[in-house]
Parts: sequence; C-alpha cells; structure tokens
Amino acid sequence: MDTKSKCKIVYADDAMIHHVMMKAMAQSHSLELIYCAANGKDLIDYLVEHDKSLPEVCILDLHMPILNGIETAKIVRDKFPSIRIFGLTSSSEESERIEMLEGGAEQIFSKEEMTALLQQLSKKNKKA
Repeated sequence: MDTKSKCKIVYADDAMIHHVMMKAMAQSHSLELIYCAANGKDLIDYLVEHDKSLPEVCILDLHMPILNGIETAKIVRDKFPSIRIFGLTSSSEESERIEMLEGGAEQIFSKEEMTALLQQLSKKNKKA
C-alpha cells in the first residue's frame, strides 16, 4: 500500500466545465485537487487564507477575468515560491506563452494536453 500523500493541486480557470474535467481527471491520476477558482484573484485569496497548508502545484488558465494567468503566476511565484506553477491554455499565441513562463510557470500545456500534464505530475509524485 502506498503511504505517500497525493500531490495537492489548485486550479484556476473561468470555464466551469474545465473545473469538472480537472476534478475527474485529477482523481483518475491519483492527484488531489483541493481548490478550483474562477479567476486568479480568487486563487490568490485562497492561498493567502490557507498559507499553512499550501498545495504543491498551481495550474493556471492563461485567459481569465479579474486576474489573468500571467499576473497570477507572478504573484504565486513571489508570495508562494514553494508552489510549482503550470499554465494551461487554448491560446496559440507564442508571446503569451513566453510571458507566462517568464512570470514563473515551469511549463505551458494546451487545454487538449490536460491529461499529459496530470500524467507528468502523477509520475513525479510516485517518484517522490
């Protein structure tokens, strides 16, 4: 029996259907999705409120209202440097992807690659 705890993830995306998909897919990859936010501000507020039990990973949609993924990544990187940041987007705009990487994201995945991202996180969690 594996006694290691599941990798804890927070996710921000303004499309609620992606919250449903992420919840189901995270569970199937033995990852624990602890919070879904509709925008970056809600996600930052959650992290500030729960700073004693931070997640290991933050997955951010690039385009969100109020606070987009690029700005959110910068804040997470500065305030919570222990959290790994990944981008998830339907945008094919290379300049936006570069800006998000510069903002602190380790890697950017297209929305169609959501499964690949979760598989990558699941494999790293098993090695830990």
